[in-house]
Amino acid sequence: MTDKPINRAHGRRPGLWLTIVGGLVAVGFAIYALLAAPDSTSGPLWIVAGWGALLFIYGVYRLVRGPSSLDDPRGGTDANGR
Repeated sequence: MTDKPINRAHGRRPGLWLTIVGGLVAVGFAIYALLAAPDSTSGPLWIVAGWGALLFIYGVYRLVRGPSSLDDPRGGTDANGR
């Protein structure tokens, strides 16, 4: 077999990057939305800030819960191997 070896260090903190990127997107777009139109509370900028907040929340969930039994070490999912 010529498969690449499994990188075990990759899956130690499955939600770290989701938390970092989601937090930056949420805070960044919220600040930009407030500076662009401080009297408006609706608009596409707030939708992106909401997506960033959801990404942040999911990242925190993955950090707390840890690796899933469906996570394949080589990437993707291993739902058929259960």
